[in-house]
Amino acid sequence: MFLNLLNEDEKKHYLAIAMRIVNADGKFSFEERQMIDSIRLEMGLVNETELPAGSIEALAEPFKSERSKKIVLLEGTLLAYVDGKFSGSEEKILRALALIFEIPEEKALIIEDWVKKFIDLQKEVKNIINI
Repeated sequence: MFLNLLNEDEKKHYLAIAMRIVNADGKFSFEERQMIDSIRLEMGLVNETELPAGSIEALAEPFKSERSKKIVLLEGTLLAYVDGKFSGSEEKILRALALIFEIPEEKALIIEDWVKKFIDLQKEVKNIINI
């Protein structure tokens, strides 16, 4: 959704974070696979195989602007909810990112609430058009 606003280095680091999120609970669902494919397409990283490695702190390092930090948290939260199961291990990664990025808990909760509303709207639209 907003990943195209990240620079090239941020995009690669976000993809590495996204892979951490989808693998956090030990299950890589069909919905998560679809979302990762969409993320790769949106960022122009369809064939990217060399992703940055390291701790969440290291992967978060390139994100300097408030905008890019909020994009990472929002998109990561959306990814964590895509399969309808927000696991404790996914939540742990997102909470760590919010702390690293110094995003107040109130703001992180606003992002999480927005994601839930967005997902509900997506379901509603799918029902309307019978997908």
